[in-house]
Amino acid sequence: MTNSNEKKTFVVIGLGQFGMSIVEELVSLNKDVIALDKDEEAVRIASELTPTAFVCDSTNEKALRELEIQNVSHAIVCYGDNTVASILTTVLLVSMNIKHVIVRMDNETYIPIIKKLGATEVVTPQRLAGLGLANRLGNDDFLDYYSLAGDYSVVKITIRNDYRPVTIQALNPRNEFGVNLILIQRGGKTFAPKALDKIHPGDIVFVVGLNGDIEDFSNFINKEPIEHAGN
Repeated sequence: MTNSNEKKTFVVIGLGQFGMSIVEELVSLNKDVIALDKDEEAVRIASELTPTAFVCDSTNEKALRELEIQNVSHAIVCYGDNTVASILTTVLLVSMNIKHVIVRMDNETYIPIIKKLGATEVVTPQRLAGLGLANRLGNDDFLDYYSLAGDYSVVKITIRNDYRPVTIQALNPRNEFGVNLILIQRGGKTFAPKALDKIHPGDIVFVVGLNGDIEDFSNFINKEPIEHAGN
């Protein structure tokens, strides 16, 4: 698991519908986001979400460095059908030693090429929606994200390795956090937990609820000292 003390900062490059949805959701998660595009109107719209929105040619290394893009922890390239721009931008971002470079690629033929160039992850619109990617990147513990109606979601959360086992009854997620813990994955098996079942280190838990409540629950269970009765 990524060190939770490491501050995450993001640059989203390409402000079409996909990129704009990622910017919007990351901002809603209170993340530091830089938004870039060559299109002035797209940047104007993004500037209503974040003050760090700039007109920039991402294939120009000098322009990227002037905006200190090399200092972000996550870069998300959202061009999709502009294969040349995606490839050139990826090469520059990787050369800047950005730790996480995520690239949207609509043409799956180029996915192996993008990976060989050093992209950390390649996503396609068919496999991953923009909002889901934003939520997963915004929280280290979110392994996957499934958007439901309104502000409700189902999220898979991995439990930290130093977690002290505690019963679901003692944790009381429904009353304390407003979320329901519906499944646990452990050792290759998946089961619906009962009140006296315990959550163990390394478990993957499926939680359903409002987005904000799920994030509060994840922050508590993975980043707060656990001192529950009934361990």
